Amino acid sequence: MNPVFVIIKRNKFFEGIFMAYMSYFYIVVNILMLAYACYSWYWQAKVEFRGHYRISSIVWAIIFIWLGFTWNYIEKGDPGLNVFLALFLLISIVDGFSGFSPKKMVVSGYFKRTVKYDEISSVTLINVPNPKKPLVMAIFRTNNNKAYMMRFRIQVNEVIAALQKYIGKNIPVEIQS
Repeated sequence: MNPVFVIIKRNKFFEGIFMAYMSYFYIVVNILMLAYACYSWYWQAKVEFRGHYRISSIVWAIIFIWLGFTWNYIEKGDPGLNVFLALFLLISIVDGFSGFSPKKMVVSGYFKRTVKYDEISSVTLINVPNPKKPLVMAIFRTNNNKAYMMRFRIQVNEVIAALQKYIGKNIPVEIQS
């Protein structure tokens, strides 16, 4: 048998194994992404006092997908790719919502979706001058020196009332303008 033919035959064999493992990889990743999408959707549905929607999560998702196709990191024929991309976009859409739920603060982002109210050590409210609509930026600092930001399209007094309702009155609130 010709040695070149054997090498080609072996490569086809390994290609088949590789494709099978890629199928399993996409299945596992899709299951994990579906679980995270459900988790994010659950907390987004629990929000009672909504913050301003963060559109940048969708913009960055579209940029990453475009770069993936442009630089050939994502191939159109990959098994499970359609489900992966749909879940990635769904997560990006859902993760743009933020606000206060009865038990936790829901923040925009992929890696940490909720913050317990008892973890918040201080709040800084910044009243941004805007002639068209009111805009308040809120920076929440936690006990372990992490900071989370939310924007609200309401007056500062309404944000303070919501903070007192959900977070409590014993957390210091600094107001800047």
